[in-house]
This record gives sequence, C-alpha cells and structure tokens, in this order.
Amino acid sequence: MNRPILFLFLFALGALIPVQSQVIRVACVGNSITYGAGIGNREKMSYPAQLQAWLGQEYDVRNFGVSGSTLLKKGDKPYWKEPVFKTVLDFNPDIIIIKLGTNDSKPQNWKFAGEFEQDFRDLISVYKNLPSKPRILLALPVPVFVPDKWGIRDSVVRNEVIPKIKSVAKAEKLQTVDLYTPLLPYKYAFPDDVHPNPIGASFMVEEIYRALFYRDKMHSSGYLNTAVLAAPGAECRGAAAGWGEGKDWYSQFEAINEIGKTSKPDVVLLGNSITQGWGGDGRTVWSVAPDIWESRLKPLNAANFGISGDRTQHVLWRVRNGNFDVVKPDVVVLEIGVNNFPYHSSEEIAEGIKAVVTALLKKLPETKILLYGPLPTGKDNSDPNRKKYNEIHKLIRDLSNRKNVIYQSLNEQFIHPDGSLVEGLMSPDAIHLTQAGYAVWAGSMVPEIEKHIINKPIPK
Repeated sequence: MNRPILFLFLFALGALIPVQSQVIRVACVGNSITYGAGIGNREKMSYPAQLQAWLGQEYDVRNFGVSGSTLLKKGDKPYWKEPVFKTVLDFNPDIIIIKLGTNDSKPQNWKFAGEFEQDFRDLISVYKNLPSKPRILLALPVPVFVPDKWGIRDSVVRNEVIPKIKSVAKAEKLQTVDLYTPLLPYKYAFPDDVHPNPIGASFMVEEIYRALFYRDKMHSSGYLNTAVLAAPGAECRGAAAGWGEGKDWYSQFEAINEIGKTSKPDVVLLGNSITQGWGGDGRTVWSVAPDIWESRLKPLNAANFGISGDRTQHVLWRVRNGNFDVVKPDVVVLEIGVNNFPYHSSEEIAEGIKAVVTALLKKLPETKILLYGPLPTGKDNSDPNRKKYNEIHKLIRDLSNRKNVIYQSLNEQFIHPDGSLVEGLMSPDAIHLTQAGYAVWAGSMVPEIEKHIINKPIPK
C-alpha cells in the first residue's frame, strides 16, 4: 500500500474511533464553608460534593476548602500559606470558584482591609497564569445570620467585603456568584448561623450552577428549572420520617439499592414520603399502612422506593444513578411532585415529572409506568395547593400517549364534586394519607398493576 493510500486509510479509521472528551476540572477554593464544616457526611454533602453530583461524570470537582482561612495575606490564617494552595495549582483546574472573605471580616483581620482588593487581584493573577487558563468565578460570602459570630461580622461582610469583591470582579472582568442575597431566607439551613447544613449547601450549589450555565459573564440572570435538573437530595431526617437517627439522604438511596438487589421486585413504588408511608421490607420504620402493604402489595413482589422529602429532581437522579441498575420491574408506580410545590411553578413541576417519566422509559423500555404524579392535595378548590395540583394534572395527563405510560387520577376517590376532600382519607395537612386513604389508593392501583405483571401468579 503506497503512502497516500495508507494515510487516507488511517485517516478514515481515525474518524471511526470516538474521541474521549476531556473531563473538566473544577476547583472549589474557600474556607470552612467550602470545606463542609459541621456537615456529617461532608464527602457527599458539602457544597463541592453536591456540585459534583449536579455536574456529573464529565466534571471532576475538588474541595480545596480550608477552615478558618483568609484571603488577606496578613490575616490570621492566609489561604496563601496553606499546603492546599499549591495543590490547587498542581490540579491545573479549568474552572475555579473562589469563596473567601468571611473570616477576613474578623477584627484582627479586617484591620488590613485596605489590602483586601490587591491581595485578591494577586490571587486571581496566580490562577489566570495557570496553563489551563481557567474560568474564574468570585463567590460572594453567604450571610451571617447574627450580627457577630466568632468575630465574623455580618455588617462587615455585607457592607465592606462584598463591595470589595464586586470591585475586584469588575476590574478583572470576572463573573460573580451571589451567595448572599438568595440565601437570606434560609436561616434554618445554617444551624450555627455561619455554616450551611446539607440543605444550605444545596442552595449554594443551585446559585453556582446557575452562574456556570445560565448567566453570562456580565452577571445577567438566567432561567433555570431545577425540577428537571437531576440532583441528589440534601435532607437529613430522623426516625420519625422512617430514616433512622442521624441518617442522611444517601443512606436512603443506598438502602433502596440493597432492597433492589435482594428482592428483584416485579413492582416498584417510586416517590416521596407518601410512597414511603406504605412501609414494606427495609422501609418499615415509618409506615401508615403496613397491613395493606402485606395483604395487597407484598404478594405482587413489590418494593418501596419512596424517600421522604424527594422532589422530581431527586427521583430523576435516583433513576439515572443506581436505583434501577439491577432492577427490571414489570410496573413502576410513580407518585411525585408535591414537595416541589413551594419551589416551582405548575409548569416547572410538570416538566420535572415528564423528565422522570422519560428517564424511566429510557432505563426500563419494557416496564409499564403507572403515573399518579402528585396525589390529591389541598383542602378545597380555593387552596393554592389544590390549584397547583389541578394545573399539573392538566399538563401531565397527555403523557399517557407515550408507549407504556398509564396515567391515573384519584380525584373521584378523594375529592367530592364541590372540591372538598372525602372525609377520613387524608391527614390534617391535606397532603399525606391516612390508613383509609392508602386502602383507597390500593383499590385503584392493584387492579391496574395486576394487568401488567408478566408471568407471575396474581393473588386473589
């Protein structure tokens, strides 16, 4: 074979070989808030760890937070002098998120306030000169929810540190991420008034994600529907929610993976606390209807994949990241959406439900999806939750046009013609079911499930 022909052959062969995309390296530079101080499972629940879960395998997110560190070179613990400073440089990141300034507000540090902007620009210069030429984002500090905590002063953070960071960003033509104003309503997510718990860290991640993908470099806002953005949950609930003391969301996710491996269910009930309330093997700590489960669903080889507090984005993440890797049920019963009500519009929630259905159909192409969406919610037609419930169901009922999707509504069983709830079926919050409510739901669900179980004996 002559050389020109050989070259053409090799060129054509190369075109057939897929090129491996390079993983994007993300460095989270910061203090104890970045590190995840006070978060029990910080390896999975700190903000960098949650950002990794949001971004997926195409990214390598590293946590370079150092507790107590300052941006100021003359501060009591300069980030510059920490071993991790060099580690960041060796990592050669493609994206750097700098979240420093909280500890600088302490009196012993802020006496050098006049040097803050130059020190920040010096740090940025070091990062700009890396071979990777990284994209750099400057995160504004989170709120301090008391006037003074350990010398960290909210007034200094708000009125002095943040304006200086904005000034640096303008001079360096860099993007800022506002972690102050959007997090002000969430004092409950900062147990010690400074450090976020996992939920607070998830709020930080949402703003960072929005900045990375939905805002241009000059800080214009952008639309982001988090109901369709696959993400793990950030809850940490006690025994009353069926989790066990000190258990976080990942403990529930992993427990469900084990249930799937051991039981090989033919039917999976997928959803939030309303689904978890069925009980069942491995989910019996908190259960409203154990007798109904034992008599109506266990004989169908059903498994309970409900996690209290889950929203559409959390179920979407579970579908894509493990809960169905070894499980191939004949039927999945999907109940989800009500926990999105405080955070999303009807249209956004409907899109989230559609995203979950799409992911299930892709993962389980032979499985029937019995779609309930959110169950009846709200005490009557004037209740805002009822209005949102009705709007969502108008938007999702057409999903039944998709192959293997069966849309179900419990309106006739739970709601009187005048819009009031049928007595005795729902708890006082008009969201969760009573035992009688579960019995009615089973009466709707089980006959439909029985139609679609393949080659399995059906109990009478």
